[in-house]
Amino acid sequence: AWLSLHWLILPRLDEWRPQVEAQASRALGVPVHIGRIDARSSSWVPAFKLHDVVLRDSRGLEALRLPQVTASLAVSSLLSLQLRFEQLLIDGARLEVRRDAKGRLRVAGIDVDGEAVGSAGDLADWFFAQHEFVIRGGAVRWVDELRGAPPLELADVQLVVRNRLNRHDLRLDATPPTGWGQRFKLVLRARQPLLAQAGDWQRWRGTVHADFPQVLVQQLRRHVDLPFSLTQGEGALRAWADF
Repeated sequence: AWLSLHWLILPRLDEWRPQVEAQASRALGVPVHIGRIDARSSSWVPAFKLHDVVLRDSRGLEALRLPQVTASLAVSSLLSLQLRFEQLLIDGARLEVRRDAKGRLRVAGIDVDGEAVGSAGDLADWFFAQHEFVIRGGAVRWVDELRGAPPLELADVQLVVRNRLNRHDLRLDATPPTGWGQRFKLVLRARQPLLAQAGDWQRWRGTVHADFPQVLVQQLRRHVDLPFSLTQGEGALRAWADF
């Protein structure tokens, strides 16, 4: 398997880009385009880079853009013949999360609440089985058609997800738009049941820590329903929650 990977597959990986795009499109249920694939096989565990990866939603609109993805295969991937990575590093990701008028949620064009929930569950199982997932300098755009609120965009998004056996650690740092407040942080530490699937996050148990140094209420209430009556104000929030 190692010889085939280094001598037959990696040198011709970009030639097989159309087949990789087609397989990824079938797996995710949305069109996937990859600009170029570069491979490096100078070590025991090979690595490769994907350039200009774009996912489009059912309307043909761009839902996710990944300018560069660096992937290092895990040794267990070579032994088990399953696609697992030691690290997935993404620079400059541009992601759209949309809730339509019927309340269904789409992440990067993938319907996670509707008919495609099965494939979304398979994707979650695969994602939370990877060792480390890192996003640097990303951006997230939240579109809420159900509420009718203006789009919300988070800048300089830094995300780190580490998965080890039945443990999952996540940290998110992001900067809200001007007039919303200051940069905030979310940290999650969770464990999944011993026999549960990796992507069955509804069964996880753990702790979430949120740190919002500054929040402007008049902006926040345009996107969420507050549990109290307040039209304007400014404050800070630091909280720990067990789930």
